[in-house]
Amino acid sequence: MTGQRTEALARLRGIRDELGADDAPRRVNLRDYAAPGSAAWDAFVEASGQPGHNVRLNTMVARINQAIDALTSRLLGVEAPPPAAPPPEAHGAHEVERLAGVVAGALGEPRRVERQRLRRLTPGGVEYARTFLAGLREDPGGPIEPPRELLYGDAYSAPFPGEIEVERRPFRTRREAAEYLAPLLEPVSHRAADDAAMWSWLGMFYFADTVPVVDGEARLTSQDESFVVGSEGYSLYLNWRHYLWSAYQIHEAYPDAVFLLDRDLRARGYLQDHILPNQRIFNSVGGVALMLRLYTDGIRTKSRIEDSSGGLLHFLRVLNQLERTHDVYGMEPDALLRVLPSEFRAWDGGPGPQR
Repeated sequence: MTGQRTEALARLRGIRDELGADDAPRRVNLRDYAAPGSAAWDAFVEASGQPGHNVRLNTMVARINQAIDALTSRLLGVEAPPPAAPPPEAHGAHEVERLAGVVAGALGEPRRVERQRLRRLTPGGVEYARTFLAGLREDPGGPIEPPRELLYGDAYSAPFPGEIEVERRPFRTRREAAEYLAPLLEPVSHRAADDAAMWSWLGMFYFADTVPVVDGEARLTSQDESFVVGSEGYSLYLNWRHYLWSAYQIHEAYPDAVFLLDRDLRARGYLQDHILPNQRIFNSVGGVALMLRLYTDGIRTKSRIEDSSGGLLHFLRVLNQLERTHDVYGMEPDALLRVLPSEFRAWDGGPGPQR
């Protein structure tokens, strides 16, 4: 039974990730993602009371989250082990053990901590974290809990100024992560906003809650910056890759940006990959708002934004040309649209030009 629930949990998380992609359909049939009668299918039907046929995307994601919550509760309530320290080679090796670890931390198991004072990685800690990530890429089925000495040992981390405590918890979306972290960091926001060492520690503290795990194996990209930055060659340009840091920055700058915030914490896409790393656009007065207005319907990207006249790349090229004669990064969205060529107005409020 544990194996079936673990399989169902991993598959449902995978489906949720797929539905967070920019090209996901607006209406979803569950049978396109899970075979009828499979563990994931049965868990979904049990939680929602019905199979998913031709369901709106947002509704389907909400029902999948409901099924994930139900499975998680069962795993925590039934399979959670007593608070005895497991052998080092076994800790965090798969999803059930990670979930049980949260409970174990609350019950006093010394290796896992649910609440912890905020810390910063030292340069040695950053390198240790990179070594840990490299090892997990070589052995994806290995422990996903970072070594305790990395997070709490004085050789690898140090307390962040201020008496701030953070709590281990999963984050489904960027908004969830940001709305939890932003109030905690508010008293020290002047320091926390650009503190790479602090965000690197947070990336590792929440690593087991944010790394994708499929069939008991961690699915890591080649980019350490999703979790840890702050090496000698660190640049602010890289912080957009950090799941938690970028969520915090987006929320601080654009708290109403549904397209950027109300999606999976790890979601990537063509439009956001041109918004987030471009600091001039990201920090502009109206650039981001206009890009979201022209190239999304608020939730999804419009079709053919890559190669169409008035599309995204065309927008970026024209912006580079206009900055010679206009303060394009200081303009409100409507003012910026007025100085753009007419083909861009065809995208305003509609699906975009058709072939």
